Amino acid sequence: MKSIELLPTDKNILNTLVEDPFNRNEEISSFLELLTTIEGHFVISIDGQWGSGKTFFVKQCELILNSINGYAPDSETEEKILHLSFLEKKELLKKLKSQTCIYFDAWANDEYENPIIAILQTLIDKETFSEKIFSKETIVKVKKIIENINKAVISKRTGINLDKIEENLSYTKDEKGEQQKNLHNSITEIIKALTKDGQRLVIFIDELDRCNPRFAVKLLEQIKHYFLIDKVTFVITTNISELSKTICKFYGENFEGNKYLVRFFDLSLRLSLINAKEYYSYIASTNQDYVFEKYKLDVINFLNMSMRSIGRFSLNNELIDYKKFKKSFPIWSPPNEKIYLNIEWAVVPFLIGLRLTNKEKEQSFLMGNEFDLFKQFLLSSETFWNIFRFEENHKALNKLCEISNERIDSKYKEKVIKTIYSKCFVNTYYKDYKFDDYTDFWYSVRRQIEKTLYLD
Repeated sequence: MKSIELLPTDKNILNTLVEDPFNRNEEISSFLELLTTIEGHFVISIDGQWGSGKTFFVKQCELILNSINGYAPDSETEEKILHLSFLEKKELLKKLKSQTCIYFDAWANDEYENPIIAILQTLIDKETFSEKIFSKETIVKVKKIIENINKAVISKRTGINLDKIEENLSYTKDEKGEQQKNLHNSITEIIKALTKDGQRLVIFIDELDRCNPRFAVKLLEQIKHYFLIDKVTFVITTNISELSKTICKFYGENFEGNKYLVRFFDLSLRLSLINAKEYYSYIASTNQDYVFEKYKLDVINFLNMSMRSIGRFSLNNELIDYKKFKKSFPIWSPPNEKIYLNIEWAVVPFLIGLRLTNKEKEQSFLMGNEFDLFKQFLLSSETFWNIFRFEENHKALNKLCEISNERIDSKYKEKVIKTIYSKCFVNTYYKDYKFDDYTDFWYSVRRQIEKTLYLD
């Protein structure tokens, strides 16, 4: 079984660039091309829902930029990155040598009183940035700059004490102008020391919408006041809707968070949806030719699952052996068996999808209150209706649903769906019921659902 929750590790970042399961390499190419056209101070937002792959996107960009500039984790990674076909277009490799970058996880750093301190520490972090990218001489130079700002001892945690910068951030309004200028100059010196001649520094800021409101607002404000530096591009990946709510929590419910953000960002982009089919096929271990795999994709598409939800959905389904369903109960004829299997293969993953995306809907569904939702799903599933193109299956379905022989149109489909939902979740048959072939069929369907999802 592959790793289902695809985490943004170095290995996964590299593999997803090489294999492109998100179908986003062209989007990455266009975005990197955009970075090479920017002049002056610039702030870009990349909007996406939670779990849509924003972190993967910026970490893929980070790995490409680091590899192009000789800062790949290893030679094998560098070799693979430099031979990505989409980077060979438009002389992109050559253009990107003018860009260097860092990745800043805002959520992981939101315990800091002043976000600017956390950003500067990321810039000069000996373990994650400095020793890998810069010479000892450069690191010494940067430390001297910081010590000129701060006369205190080096912090045990970071190896660099930035208390003086914190002081500059806490001056009164009368003193603020001069201190802001001093701080801006100091930050400019640090960035100049940490970048090669002519390079732009791209600072990827991730997970801002998950931070506490005070930190999120301070980070944005301090970028605006202290990082107005010509050769710096900020790329902030966030869920704009949630970030707007975060800002409103800080300033008050009547504050217009969206207008605040519109003024802050120079350019707002939206991350495209991943190719759900390709991504699911990439992480799933089961042969995609099986019919029940097509139902899983139907559920993913119907519930509009995010990348993260698809991973969890796949993991939950990996625990179920759909191939064994037909061995669980005696089925009396091939058409009935096919109908039985297709109902199971449709209902079970649909319930798993609801459980992961909307627990309240799942409970309501099990109580028989979500016929309309189930109808919408089965009407959207070509997989389900394909087997009824064959006359023997169509006739068997008519008998099981107590429908006269009608052509398969929308009204007919609704009658079938209503029967399935009713027999499985509304008017169900129990063990002590007097069975015939008809009641035994629907009892078996319900019993398999209960057994599979532990509903009994």
